[in-house]
Amino acid sequence: MVEQSLKEVVKAMCKAYPGGREAMAGALGMTVTQFNNNLYEKNGCRFFEVAELEAMEDISDTSELADYFAKRRGALLVDVPKFEELDRVELFNKAMKTAAMRGHVDQVINLALEDGVIDEAEADEIRFYHRKHLAAREEEVNSILAVFGRRKPKRE
Repeated sequence: MVEQSLKEVVKAMCKAYPGGREAMAGALGMTVTQFNNNLYEKNGCRFFEVAELEAMEDISDTSELADYFAKRRGALLVDVPKFEELDRVELFNKAMKTAAMRGHVDQVINLALEDGVIDEAEADEIRFYHRKHLAAREEEVNSILAVFGRRKPKRE
């Protein structure tokens, strides 16, 4: 699980968008040829501008770009819980998801240790799933606080 490049981020956003690269190009007001020239920096074309990357993320309804930049700085991208969607059932679901992700990290570590050594590719995979687990746990804790947190009354 090697870190993604910006080109891979663009490809992932295209894959997530119905109609793929062709539809993404059209949504940006480009031809597929123009889009590909920008993506691969061919025929004198520059890579996409930040505004275009942001538009692709919005169009694809993903967090691929935000996640790329968070990873680049060693940060975790965590969704802010939507209060209206939170209840005890949703909190239980979040807890189960977090536990399953922790179990998956442990399984990946166990498999990597079968030969007694963790190589760089295995370490990258462990880090990848560990980050996903930590992000899920952060979201779970923030959700619990949103549902059960007691707010101080405002002073008048």
